Amino acid sequence: MAGRLRLPTRPRDELRMTLIEHLGEFRNRIIKVGIVFVLASIIGWFFRIQVFDLLLEPAGGKIEELAVTAVAEQLVTDMKMALYVGFVLTIPVLLYQGWAFVAPAVGEMGRVTTYIIIGLASSLFLAGIAFGYFFVLPVGLQFLLNWGPERFQLMITPTYYLAFVTRFLLAAGIVFELPAATYVAAKLGLVDAPLLKKYRRHAIVANTVLAAALTPSPDPFSMVLLAVPMIALYELSIVIARYVNPVSEVTVRELGDDDDDDS
Repeated sequence: MAGRLRLPTRPRDELRMTLIEHLGEFRNRIIKVGIVFVLASIIGWFFRIQVFDLLLEPAGGKIEELAVTAVAEQLVTDMKMALYVGFVLTIPVLLYQGWAFVAPAVGEMGRVTTYIIIGLASSLFLAGIAFGYFFVLPVGLQFLLNWGPERFQLMITPTYYLAFVTRFLLAAGIVFELPAATYVAAKLGLVDAPLLKKYRRHAIVANTVLAAALTPSPDPFSMVLLAVPMIALYELSIVIARYVNPVSEVTVRELGDDDDDDS
């Protein structure tokens, strides 16, 4: 027994302290995001009527007001409007805190890179919401609201309408994050342009299916309106990956040979 080796306990203690420190940092960043979200939601409360009117506009005057079927539905709807605005306004802070938490694990990338990633991701998210609001949502809503007017009378509640609209806009914003995600993945060396080119055909099919699932109506026109920019964003991601993570011509040639073998 005297000759038995005893493992040192210090590395385990250090690992435990490191884990506790990471959990503490994660909690602090969550608290910061929560504080900003609360403040942004308070701001959203004062603009809830304007946001409500904006979300009704894609209906093209087909809906002048929403039918309330519960006593507290008006209040709950206004609270949801404020929270929705708060979430959208908090996106840049959420992205920054999330990146600041994981950045040390992937290596120092510099302040400029951080600003590029946060600015690109935030801009693309807002661009996705704007594109869905101005181009896709009006087409989808007009199609759905004009379906069978001789058989159906519109009586839409705010619970269903606003959930329908806000979820679609958030989904459009998330879909537009593809170039930003590609930038980060290329910086980490996870993807490069030849790899994205190799799976271009798969991406076109996947984007088409995803567009069909996200569009608010089953008509092909609104699906094409969302699918085309999604495919364009994938092509933009190839350009970003080529710029951020350039590869040798040998790698490109090898992947080209693989494509020829597959075909």
